[in-house]
This record gives sequence, C-alpha cells and structure tokens, in this order.
Amino acid sequence: MDPVIVITGASGGLGASTLAAVTATALARESSPTLVDGGFGAGGLDATLAVEHLDGLRWEDLADHEGAVDPTRLREGLPMGPVPVLAARGRRPEAATVRAVVHGLARVGPVVIDVPSGPRVSRVWLELADLVVVLVGLRPRWLRDGEALAATLGEHAERSVLVTRGPRRASRVALRAGDHLGLPLLEHLADDAGVVRDEARGRSPRPRGPVREVAVALVDSLPESGPSLRQGVLGLAS
Repeated sequence: MDPVIVITGASGGLGASTLAAVTATALARESSPTLVDGGFGAGGLDATLAVEHLDGLRWEDLADHEGAVDPTRLREGLPMGPVPVLAARGRRPEAATVRAVVHGLARVGPVVIDVPSGPRVSRVWLELADLVVVLVGLRPRWLRDGEALAATLGEHAERSVLVTRGPRRASRVALRAGDHLGLPLLEHLADDAGVVRDEARGRSPRPRGPVREVAVALVDSLPESGPSLRQGVLGLAS
C-alpha cells in the first residue's frame, strides 16, 4: 500500500490544512493521492479548498458502509479540488469505516489526512499513519502546545516528524526545537503573507512559496512503501 500521511498542528492557525492540501498536490505529480478530512464536526476541508459547492461524496455518505471499499469508484465520486477530497460533513463514521476507507484509498495512491490541531491526535489516525507530521510554532505558547502534543504520541513518536513554523530567520532555532520536543526536524515553514491573502479571498491553497518548499521536501523524503517510511524521512532530516 501507499503511505498514509497524517498532518496536524499543535496549535490552531499554523497552516496544517494548507500544508496537507499542497502536499497532496505535490504527490499528484507522480501518483494518485487522496486528501482526507479528519476534522469530524468541523467546517469541512472542502470549504478550505473552495469546492464545498460541488456535488460528491462526503464522510456522512459513507457512515453506514461496512467492509472493504472500491477505492477507484470512491475517488471518482469525490469532489475534485487540486486532488480528490473526502471532506467531513454531517454524521461521524465509525472507526471501522474510517479504517476501511483509508486502507482502500491507500491501495491506489498516497493518502494525506488533515487532522484538527490541538493537544491530542485521535487514536484511529495514529494507528493508520505511516507518518505523522506535527506543525509547531516557535513562539513560547506554541512550543508549550508542541510539548503537550508530543507527550501524547507515545509509541507513534517513532513515526513522527516535526515541521516548525515562524519567521524565516527563526529557522536557526528549529533544530533546537526538535531536540527539545524529541522529534526529528523535517523542515521549517516560513511565514507567508500570500497564504493569508488566499484564505481571505476564498482561494484553494496553492503550491507556491514556503509551503510548497516544505511539501516538496516531505514528498521527496517518502520511500516507495510505508514500512521503510521512517528511514526515508530521517535520512532527509539528517
């Protein structure tokens, strides 16, 4: 199966959804990725991608599904942003349904999951992930949020990497943040006013600037299969 990549932020507003969308777009250069919304009960990743008006399947349409899925038919039925997106809306699916859907999609291409920011990642996402990408800001409060999230990863920290967020000049302290949090540093995501302007204008995240640099580094670090994923990522980080 292709890798399942979970992207989350220790604090809100760090750009985890933007990074997830741009990472999926970067993966589409050579594969057939699917972008998955892990934020049940939130506004919906389709709104972030400006495709909330398009017809197509959402998580609520799969809530009663049991057993394996046909991933090709599922992807064809999803709204199309930069890539097919399975957005959250309405009823929350059971964990077994989530596992079946994600495993099915990973049979045809990488799966990028945008998980809500906060001090804890739901167990089902951690169990599915080949790689957990944690965004942590470099302000004191954000670093404390990063400490809280890192402390909850447990055994899944072995499959987790850090992306720091802040001014470009702050990249020099990013390695120290990684050492402090006990997570290998993948990249530093520099602030970009263009992302904020795109959000204000209702535009889908675009693969440009610092977020593109981080997404490409993430994609380039991935080996061909999930089991050796950590080796590939740590090879890049070192």
